[in-house]
Amino acid sequence: MKLRLDLDYDLAEGWLAPWVAGLRAGRAVASACGGCGTARFPPLRICPDCNVAADRWQDVSGRATILFRTTGRDGDVALARFDGARGAAVVRLDGLPDGALSGRLRAVPDGPPALILGPETTP
Repeated sequence: MKLRLDLDYDLAEGWLAPWVAGLRAGRAVASACGGCGTARFPPLRICPDCNVAADRWQDVSGRATILFRTTGRDGDVALARFDGARGAAVVRLDGLPDGALSGRLRAVPDGPPALILGPETTP
């Protein structure tokens, strides 16, 4: 069965605006808890450790460790943990060799924001 589905959404970024802007620029912007200060990437509005709202945003390195990796019809995806923050996110991999254990967040200036890891570059 062939089915075409077109959806036209206009989603407000709301409180995630700093995180979305970071994704577009290739910066990892984490939420930080107002109680314990723990950084979370991807961001969480309420800290699960102390039940306090995130009250600020902070940049973390953008480097991520690949925890699990798989290949699908649309390419490689992974579960990754970003350095300097707690949490893990599903990311698309772009240009990382099969044995790569880490990558760096890539900018997505056009189109919808996305979590994409590419090869780490040397400064």
